[in-house]
Amino acid sequence: MDAPIKLDYPIADYPAVDDATEVAPGVYWLSTVLPFRLRQINIWLLKDGEGWTIVDCGYAREDVRAHWRAVWQRYLGGRPVTRLVVTHFHPDHLGNSRWICDTWGLQPCMTESEWLHGQLAVLDLHTDSVGQRLRFYAAHGLDEARLARFRDEVVPYSDGVEVPESYSRIAEGDRLEIDGFEWRVIVGHGHAPEHASLYCEERALLIAGDQVLPQISPNISVWPPEPDADPLQGYFETIGRLRAAVRPDTLVLPSHRKPFYGIHPRLDELERHHRERLEATLAAVGEGETSAGAVANTLFPQDLDGHQIGFAMNETLAHLNYLMHAGRLARRRDAEGRFWFRRC
Repeated sequence: MDAPIKLDYPIADYPAVDDATEVAPGVYWLSTVLPFRLRQINIWLLKDGEGWTIVDCGYAREDVRAHWRAVWQRYLGGRPVTRLVVTHFHPDHLGNSRWICDTWGLQPCMTESEWLHGQLAVLDLHTDSVGQRLRFYAAHGLDEARLARFRDEVVPYSDGVEVPESYSRIAEGDRLEIDGFEWRVIVGHGHAPEHASLYCEERALLIAGDQVLPQISPNISVWPPEPDADPLQGYFETIGRLRAAVRPDTLVLPSHRKPFYGIHPRLDELERHHRERLEATLAAVGEGETSAGAVANTLFPQDLDGHQIGFAMNETLAHLNYLMHAGRLARRRDAEGRFWFRRC
């Protein structure tokens, strides 16, 4: 495996608690806490004419709301928040959306798929049906110990999300004017169904959400409602489109870790990482038949908490499904409903 590339991090430290850091003129960075091992999420406050635009919401917790109140008091200068953009439906991004919208009289700007997935997940349906996930993982061979730990420790989506009743749709190629500058919506796939990043070519700024992260790779998941999905192919295609669309000197504002320069080398590294994981997945399948659970135990041997076990299974299935769609693996279901993979 190649050595990690060196990215340029222009800002040495995370913003202080209850404060924000200006990363570009009129663009402020907040870092708020999370109740799982990611620990923090970055959210963004942008000057926007006579008001302000927020991108992403943070987790629905009172300490996060206190952080927002402190930043609003310190930085808004008497101007209202006039727009909320949510990159995707995951709880750390959509969580506080209802509270922010109720506070400022807004509705969130989101892609249609992200809005609909959030509506289902907050009802403990679709991607967040714990019972359905347990059955899905059991059918794919996850061992009893990890199944039990997932059941006992997974953090329900509804624990940190409150959604408003309506939204304003954005889509690929839309242009949002923010403080006189044009920000293009770039929709990505793989990590979420219709993830929206915001790119300002004139300012060389990309609010990347979870689509491009430094140091860690975005989770690529297969979920029980779409068991044959190939999200990794969608992620590879998105990497190609971002390479073509985004200037190499762009400052990337990711949802986790620090802002950085070096998007093109990082995109290359992320693609290389998943290509290497595909070969590791093939090696874990071996010469006989095996289950996704057994492959996950090989790819993710470390001590995972229950929340992470679910993501490990989802990502293992994403790599297995990619290989299946590419004709390198075959899958069968036995008489007891269990799934098995083998090389073609």
